[in-house]
Amino acid sequence: MKYFFGCTFMSLDELTDIGVKYPIKLEYYKTTANEEEKQNNEVKYGIEVVKTSYIKEKVDIERKIIPNILTDEPKIDNILNKLKVNKVTPISAEYIIEDLLKENELKK
Repeated sequence: MKYFFGCTFMSLDELTDIGVKYPIKLEYYKTTANEEEKQNNEVKYGIEVVKTSYIKEKVDIERKIIPNILTDEPKIDNILNKLKVNKVTPISAEYIIEDLLKENELKK
């Protein structure tokens, strides 16, 4: 199952800086495996990042699903928020999440 967390559009300035001349929307979802896990209190949360590029009459969709990241929902929400604020795309999402998890481990 997946739950919508939030979305953002890249600004015209950000797009111009990278040479892109079309709108890009980024969506972020919190994912869980299934209802059985919820009943057993073993929920592992994952993340899905979806990038939609509106190129003239064509719509191009790119997505990355990273399952089973954490069992702590507030921590996964914190990661999702950081991804959204920093406008992380699917191509770099997995690496960014790995770095954020390492950063959290060091803080313990």
